[in-house]
Amino acid sequence: MAKKDISKILTTGSLKQKILLVGEQRARATYGKELILTDHEYNQLSDSFKKSNEIKLWNEWSKHAIKVVGAIANLQGLMFEVKVNYSNLRGYILVWNSIENAELLVNSVLHETKNAKERKRIAEIGAKGIDLLFSKTTLDKEGYIDIKVDFETDNFIDKNGKKIHYKDEPVKTKEYSLLYVMNNVKQEATISAIKFISWREAILDYMDEEGFNVKTYKEILQKFTNQIEEPVIGWGKYSGELNIGTPHPNVKKLLSKYDITPKISELKVDKNIYDFFKSEFLRDE
Repeated sequence: MAKKDISKILTTGSLKQKILLVGEQRARATYGKELILTDHEYNQLSDSFKKSNEIKLWNEWSKHAIKVVGAIANLQGLMFEVKVNYSNLRGYILVWNSIENAELLVNSVLHETKNAKERKRIAEIGAKGIDLLFSKTTLDKEGYIDIKVDFETDNFIDKNGKKIHYKDEPVKTKEYSLLYVMNNVKQEATISAIKFISWREAILDYMDEEGFNVKTYKEILQKFTNQIEEPVIGWGKYSGELNIGTPHPNVKKLLSKYDITPKISELKVDKNIYDFFKSEFLRDE
């Protein structure tokens, strides 16, 4: 805001303009941003609130500021939770990428052996007892290594956590496969991201409903949102997308397996989460 505009508000501004200036000054002080008023100007402004309706408005905006700052602090904590989930998911994606590269590297070497029988013999020796994290190393019919990240294993624990009798059939499970683990982490990241956008929307709506439209608070909210909207990993493949125009149906089907990161732009506000946050953190005392 230009200095001449501030001077004009201090002398002849409306009550709404003055309280908005107060709100902006307080918000900037809270978040360590450059102040728009000197101490003298702020004192001059605060001293101008003398009438009962002016004092009432001052007190109302003070309450709004406390609620919004508290809500934003909680949102910031949630933002870090979302980013931790992103980081966990990113780690598993890097593991998956390393597994795929390892498979490609080994098979490019095996390809130099043209005799399929001999290639299979070499591959069996090399693959014996070697399973990368949450993966299962197998051989295909042509003697090449096939490292699976989506597979079933036998589980001798039932759904109630009890051991299955050794004579009974084990339960088939995918719990120990990388893709299963990654989808669980994706779900956690998605849930926390939905919670974030629901809380953020509650804060914005509260500010709008109360006419508490302080620019700095909205800038802080946008800054947090920008961090949440950053890609989990900058590789389109692991969001099930590749910029190759309209892909062939088989390519599209193959890519669907790699759709492992949340699409934030497609997530919607959860009304129950929204209502709870608004009630608990932004309600009247």
